[in-house]
Amino acid sequence: MANLLLLFFLAQIDPFGIEQEIVATPELLERLSRLEQNPININQATKQELLLIPCIDNHLAERIIEYRKRKLFKEKGELLLLNRITPIMLDRIRPYITVVRRLPKVRVPKDLDLTSKFKRKIDDAENKIYNRFKMPVKGIYFGGLVEKDYEEDDYLDYYAGSFYLPQIFIVGDFDLDIGMGLIFGKPGFFYAGSGIIPGERGFSPHLSTYEEDYLRGVVGEWKNVMIFGSYIETSRFGREKLIGSSYGFYPFRLTGVVSNYDIEDRDRTALLSFYLDKELAGNLLRFEIATGGTNIDELKENIAYALGIDNGNGLKGIYARIPSDIPTFRNSPFGRNEEELYLHFEKRIIPTLSAIVYTEFKRDITPLNDFTRQLGIQLNWKPIKRVSVNGRFKNNQGKDNFRFDIIYERSSLCIRNRFEVVNTNEGNGFLAYSGFRYSADYIFEMRFILYETDAWDSRIYEYENGLPGDFTIKQLSGSGKRIYLIVAEKFLPFKVYLKWGIDFKEEISHKIGMALTI
Repeated sequence: MANLLLLFFLAQIDPFGIEQEIVATPELLERLSRLEQNPININQATKQELLLIPCIDNHLAERIIEYRKRKLFKEKGELLLLNRITPIMLDRIRPYITVVRRLPKVRVPKDLDLTSKFKRKIDDAENKIYNRFKMPVKGIYFGGLVEKDYEEDDYLDYYAGSFYLPQIFIVGDFDLDIGMGLIFGKPGFFYAGSGIIPGERGFSPHLSTYEEDYLRGVVGEWKNVMIFGSYIETSRFGREKLIGSSYGFYPFRLTGVVSNYDIEDRDRTALLSFYLDKELAGNLLRFEIATGGTNIDELKENIAYALGIDNGNGLKGIYARIPSDIPTFRNSPFGRNEEELYLHFEKRIIPTLSAIVYTEFKRDITPLNDFTRQLGIQLNWKPIKRVSVNGRFKNNQGKDNFRFDIIYERSSLCIRNRFEVVNTNEGNGFLAYSGFRYSADYIFEMRFILYETDAWDSRIYEYENGLPGDFTIKQLSGSGKRIYLIVAEKFLPFKVYLKWGIDFKEEISHKIGMALTI
């Protein structure tokens, strides 16, 4: 009990509230990890780079660029001078941005970006391999990745690659994010509690471990006209060919696609989307209506739509209705055959205390089906400098979750801790951990995790990171302990990472990992 009480008073907040809702979007976790390790300089970043930051949409990216044309940002807090950036939003994006005022006269492309990772489950004798690179040559970038998961034998099981000129064209593997993502989207930052209204981010090279729903071909944009074509056999749609175009004329965008599927009943499918993105007097309105089918009757039946509203003062709402048979559904933030209403309110109560309240209603689009409800309350308190205290309560259909966090940050030192309790109809559970990280020329990190649950329904989610661009989500049930240790050191142009993890449960199991970056 003494150990449990000690860990209760050493609780941690994880980056951007990692939890169950985003476990299924590995690209999002990967992007968050990369951003945390390589923050974006808001005084120098392009619009496309700014769009990588959580909460930053087209409007805010353009506003940041307009502001710095008049004067450069001196500190991160100046972002509060821009409409729709709230104190809570600023707290969310702080880990992913930096402010550097001395800019080069000529913008130089980034140097070679290389990440190579090896992980091994010692007890199962299984390996995981990951290699990713990005290389600029006279302004054109070449990028690619090769990955093998633990359970796979083929060392070339999954690969992707492309060459591209940012915001101009991509040849190879790419992702599209058009409108609110009803027909073309990629994993974004929208989930219950995030307070984010999904919006388009254009096209980008596919350099993610997410192995489905990307395109392989050509995409380019000129004077607000985007044209794209793809032929791919690795998507979940089987062998697929498509060609499409999109035209943006503020504040609207029209998109049309014709696709042929080499599977039954999917020949010459048409996809159509109309998108509105308008900001008026500080209020944001986003709306998309889309449909798809092989004939007129299917186009009438398969209408999907989503509406998002943000009043600029912390009140936000999203409503979406998605039929089950809309043919293309790439990584949409909304579920198939679902109707959803999401309401979110955030407020800085006093200078040191802020609160978020949100609720989400969902149901399958079937007769007489009731809505399920999720309710969440989050509090963030900064009693003294460098210390944050956070609390969260969440209720979701018979499952109550309470989380208490404390985090201390100073220069290169971070101490993070957490205590969490889950109550369900099938059983209860708790998790506690304490973590220490020092990050300067070298990195040293260690975390100790203690957990106990009565049933699988009361499982608790815990994440591990440390190797660059790497998140491991653990669904913890039963009773056990976990320890992991990370050490990194710079060696010439390289940075070398070593990670060791051990599970104390019914049997003791080990895992090791190594990474090399430039």
